[in-house]
Parts: sequence; C-alpha cells; structure tokens
Amino acid sequence: MDRFIGLREQYLNFIYICRAIFHEAIFQGGSLPFFRKLHIQ
Repeated sequence: MDRFIGLREQYLNFIYICRAIFHEAIFQGGSLPFFRKLHIQ
C-alpha cells in the first residue's frame, strides 16, 4: 500500500511538471526550440 501511495505521488508530480511545461509553451506561443525538435522527430 505504501508503494502505491509513493507511485501515485510521483505520477501527480509528473503531471504537474508536464502541465507547467505545456503552459510555458502556450504562454510563449509555442516557439520554444525544445518543442520544435519534438515535432521534427
């Protein structure tokens, strides 16, 4: 049970970070080089 709680916490942190990154990209008009590289590959 403790392991499940730990995994859930990591999962929520991961979502939080992803949302922060995407919010940053949208805020800057999606002109970050990092996202351009992702679209090319």
